[in-house]
Formats: sequence, structure tokens, C-alpha cells
Amino acid sequence: MQAGCDYQFAGGFVLGVQGDYAWADAEGSHDSTREVGVAYHSKVKSLARITGRLGYAWGRFLGYLKGGGAWEHDDYWATTIILGTAYTARETRSAWTIGVGGEYAFTNVVSAFVEYNYFDFGTRQVAFTPQVVGLEPAFVDVKETKSVVRAGLNFRFGG
Repeated sequence: MQAGCDYQFAGGFVLGVQGDYAWADAEGSHDSTREVGVAYHSKVKSLARITGRLGYAWGRFLGYLKGGGAWEHDDYWATTIILGTAYTARETRSAWTIGVGGEYAFTNVVSAFVEYNYFDFGTRQVAFTPQVVGLEPAFVDVKETKSVVRAGLNFRFGG
């Protein structure tokens, strides 16, 4: 889901702002390099952002660059061979994002776009809560970047 507003200047330059929100179910995991039999897992539950957009229109095609801020809701858990799920964590992270894309207007109301976006959430220490009695709280440094390719249709309202 996305919403935004663009203004086209004389000569073809376009300036705009856009916000979007997406529910997600992207999951990843990796084995620990420090502990034998331990794996760390993550799941992205949602991703939102607010970006500014600068572009140039050639007829019905718009090429653009965008940049701004993003937020992501993540679930984490750590498993062991013996204990199963030993730790869990949940957080909302903020990031900066940049992207590039193209949009084609089929009519004055309907357009289609394809874009590439890069997100950098940096490195952050996350507190993991023990799920097994007797385990101490754990702290894990989570470094996160991602590349996302999006495509979709836009329906325009107004002038």
C-alpha cells in the first residue's frame, strides 16, 4: 500500500513525496560462527518508509531517484540442537534508504512502476530473552542491509 504526491514543473522535472507500508513474511537464518549447534533466525514482519522523489519525465515515462527513512518490524530467535528455541527477541528498526526507478503512465489515471531500493539498518545490539529456565539474557549484534525490487500499479487522483 502506498500514497504520494508529485508535482511536475515546466520542462519535465518532477518532485514528489511518497509513503508506503508492506506486510512481509521474509525469513532468513544462519549458523553461529562462535557457538557449535546454534542457529540464528530472523523474520521481517513489516516494512514502511517515507521518501522524497526527484525525476524527469520524457513523455509518459518518468525516471526517478528517491531517498528517505524506513522502519521495519523484526522477530528474532536462536535455536540449539539440544534445547530447540532458546532465545527470542522482537524490535522495530529504523534505516535510511535510497532507490532508483521508472514509471510509465498508460493513461492519466493508471501507471506502472519498477524500482530498486537499498536499505541500511546499521548494526544494533538486540537483547534476546531466554525461553529456557536457567539461561541468562543474551545480547546479539545484528547488522542488516537489504535490496528490494518492487513493481506495481498506481491509480492517480486529482490533476
